Amino acid sequence: MDHHTKFTHIVVGAGSAGCVLAARIAENANFNVLLLEAGPECEGPNDPYGAQNIRRVPMKGQSEVFEDAIDWDVRVELPDDGAYMNVAQAKLVGGGSSINGGTALRNTVEDCMEWVKLGNHAWGWDSVEPVYAALENDRVKGTKEPHPLVRTKVSEAGRIQKAFIAGAIENGLPWTGDLNATGVEGCGASPVCRESNRRISVANTFIDPIRNKENFHLWTNSRVERILFHGRRATGVVVADHGEEIAASAEVILAAGAIFSPALLQRSGIGPTSVLKSLSIPVLQDLSVGANLADHPCVPVVARPKPGAYIDTDFSLQMQARWSSVSREGAIDLQMVCFSYLYAASPSSSSQLQQKPASSSQPQRSLGGTTSGHVAGIGCNLNKPTSPGSLRIQSRDPHVQPLIAPNYLTTANDRAAIRENVRFAYRIILSGAMQSVLSPPLGLTQEIVASDSLLDDWIRSQYSSTYHFTGTCRMATREKDGVVDQSGCVYGVQGLRVADASVIPTIPAANTMWTTVMFAERIGRCVRDRRPVNSYSEMTARL
Repeated sequence: MDHHTKFTHIVVGAGSAGCVLAARIAENANFNVLLLEAGPECEGPNDPYGAQNIRRVPMKGQSEVFEDAIDWDVRVELPDDGAYMNVAQAKLVGGGSSINGGTALRNTVEDCMEWVKLGNHAWGWDSVEPVYAALENDRVKGTKEPHPLVRTKVSEAGRIQKAFIAGAIENGLPWTGDLNATGVEGCGASPVCRESNRRISVANTFIDPIRNKENFHLWTNSRVERILFHGRRATGVVVADHGEEIAASAEVILAAGAIFSPALLQRSGIGPTSVLKSLSIPVLQDLSVGANLADHPCVPVVARPKPGAYIDTDFSLQMQARWSSVSREGAIDLQMVCFSYLYAASPSSSSQLQQKPASSSQPQRSLGGTTSGHVAGIGCNLNKPTSPGSLRIQSRDPHVQPLIAPNYLTTANDRAAIRENVRFAYRIILSGAMQSVLSPPLGLTQEIVASDSLLDDWIRSQYSSTYHFTGTCRMATREKDGVVDQSGCVYGVQGLRVADASVIPTIPAANTMWTTVMFAERIGRCVRDRRPVNSYSEMTARL
């Protein structure tokens, strides 16, 4: 790699957003783009991390086999007696799309309505929907664009996945052939980014075709310490460890995700004055960086697979359901995901898992709750939480992770909605179809399910994260806690954007990867074309 090359644009983070951004910007032959990634490369069928096999998710708490080298393993504070959990966050080229379940769900119309109310008139559904269509190679919708979306036929699904669909239909959820249809509710096959059993990441779709372009450069294992400024204009970045300064003549664009993009802004003097002054960081711009942190809490209802119910060639994730809670008609705020394989090691038998602090009343938990070993069952996701969290750096040192406090399930509305979800999942997992392949649910009884207070206690002991952090650099007007405008430009400075999950104004009622890609696609095109994100008619004319 030539460290003397002059760049017009630096994109920080080669995850689900950064790969898309870099590819779009590099389409302008007048630009010279550098994409920086803190983690390693991951390419080819013989990659060392298991990232190509989509039958399982090679992340801690989901698989018996995982690699610390590609996981930030962030510590997340819980609102219960000083408890915490460790949450996987991808650290490799392709980001979460390289190792997650590959689910590509679109956000909802109601999500867009929320975004518009925050001052983002260019992000209504009429502007967003054609961007999804321009990304997807989806036989169900008849689109033939670059990124593949595949739905498993029920007849070809694993036994546990088939049983989930049968149990869901038995309990009143209608079957739908397209969970990405506008406003649809029901159960069906997850749209997944794969070809056969190969995970297709955004790196495969957007970076592989441009690796040899003269105006594109990818540097891995390059953690960024801070952003450089001349006055109020971003002029480059400082790479951690060896302190190399890299200049960008046009823009610096952060795509390090909803945890590390706000941390980088704060280390660079952009954020709440109180946080910056507490660490003796000169305040360049006072903004609500780190506020409005959101995540989808997940409550797993798990059981042991019966002999023969799961075989090693089965896919872990194939079927799911989306619907609206009683109190939020049309919001599609509840989701159930059937998983055939989750594996969490017992803390007592694995030094890789953090032990709970002495003050904590909660053991280490994962997407399988607190149960260890191989389990299967239903993940109950709350997709429109009303409990905003926060993030702030604890040190100027880029190697010290920020303090992450999502504030899970602290409102009455959230607790009522997640109870509704768990009770529904309990009925489904006790259906004849699911009991033919699973044991009775572990730790959850009819007595607990029947009592709000007992169920609240059980949920509090079991909930986990879906790894779907958003909102910490909110796209909104300044008066509504905005950090960036509709084109991702950071308020109060020049030459600096954010264009990843951190800018999503409110958390979407869907797995966040595909919404993140959609935001990166729109912002990447506007950078390429040197114009702001525009309205529906202008955007579609450029697609």
